[in-house]
Amino acid sequence: MISYLVLSFSLGIILARFVVIPFVLVYIIEVIIFVLCIKSLKSNTRFIVFLSVFVFLLGSLYLKNAYLLPQTHLSRYIYYKSDTIYNVWGYILDKPEYDDNGVSFLLSTYKISFNKNKYNCSGEILVRAKEIPDLVYGEAAILCGEIHRPTKFFRRNISGVMHIRAPSACVRLGENRGFIVKRFALYLRGEIGKLMHKHLSVLAADILEAMIIGEKKGIPAVIYDSMIKSGTVHILVVSGFNVGVVAFIIMLFLKILRIPRMIRYILAIFSLIVYCFATGSSAPVVRATLMAVFFLVGFLIKRDPNIHNSLSLAALIILLSDPKELFSVSFQLSFSSVLAIILIYPKVKTIFKLESIKLKFIKFIAEGCLVSLSAWLGTCVFILCYFKIFSPVTVLANIVIVPLATLITLSGFSLLLVNLILPVFTPYFATTSEFLVAFLLYVNLLFIRIPFAYFYL
Repeated sequence: MISYLVLSFSLGIILARFVVIPFVLVYIIEVIIFVLCIKSLKSNTRFIVFLSVFVFLLGSLYLKNAYLLPQTHLSRYIYYKSDTIYNVWGYILDKPEYDDNGVSFLLSTYKISFNKNKYNCSGEILVRAKEIPDLVYGEAAILCGEIHRPTKFFRRNISGVMHIRAPSACVRLGENRGFIVKRFALYLRGEIGKLMHKHLSVLAADILEAMIIGEKKGIPAVIYDSMIKSGTVHILVVSGFNVGVVAFIIMLFLKILRIPRMIRYILAIFSLIVYCFATGSSAPVVRATLMAVFFLVGFLIKRDPNIHNSLSLAALIILLSDPKELFSVSFQLSFSSVLAIILIYPKVKTIFKLESIKLKFIKFIAEGCLVSLSAWLGTCVFILCYFKIFSPVTVLANIVIVPLATLITLSGFSLLLVNLILPVFTPYFATTSEFLVAFLLYVNLLFIRIPFAYFYL
């Protein structure tokens, strides 16, 4: 039932994206359908039909409402071309990114002043500045500089781009408005990054950072490109695979410590939420975290978890937070791959009669092949449309590289735990991680050298 309602909600969002319908008209129809829903409560079939239509129209209204801006929105005060100097009050929304050109960060605004006038406002701006050290997530500040409308290449939520010419144009207010769990998660992310670079080579540290905490900026373009060609670039992005590994490690560690069952599940849920924030809360991680949390809650309340309901609820929560996510590449690839495994894998498993295979090792390899094939079938159309590449080698490559990536991820987390508990053994785990990363790159290179491994369209 939940799956059908989420499908109706998604179709409503798609309708509102591609068909121009007056908001008031949809709202009136929605009220009528709601009344019909109430009146048809005693008739099961009619109630389900009216409820589906109600949710469908709700999806359309939700997307239309997402594009409506409040009267105090920052974009109403910004001009396309202007030399106006603005003073903006706000707080940093995420971890500031430092490079050779200075620092950049997102600022959530709540007040703006220009031309001797001051207004309350809302909205986000991208700030680029030089020589402002040690900025942190959640820090409140007053910034002074020019603001221009962003180009179409920026994400939609950004209302403007602000350039700060001197450190004196940033007045730090000495308070932090960030969510305390996210602050803790970002602190852990920074410490993990430092540890990786302390004990590993630059390349191995950068790849482990990408696989464990979602930090991809250090990966060389040539390696990223080779992973795209083999269809295995998903291992360089923190996704459901990583969340599953983290959940397994946490549950195993807590069980070894003989933590009571209920407390174990609660600690695991909290740890997964922290991990989600630490990795940047991308759509695949949010989806996987929500699914894992729903599963753990199911075990906590002693109810059998349902993967269809968990996936549907995860999609619904993401779409309720931002319905425009439905049209993002990350969302589409993330959910299509999982949905394909859920729907296609059982059918191909029956077709190939895996149950008749007696040898466990052969059966394990065959199951891996079919899971990889199912995920590829679910995502190949999206990859073809967005990236203009068709990689037949993907199915074969994932059979080898995904288990190898699992070993690397486990090795990386083991390195972190050993450094915390028995630091004397850290060099041995670091050497293992180095070897596995080097072997991964070598194997991937072999796959893309196979004739007709990939085609650009």
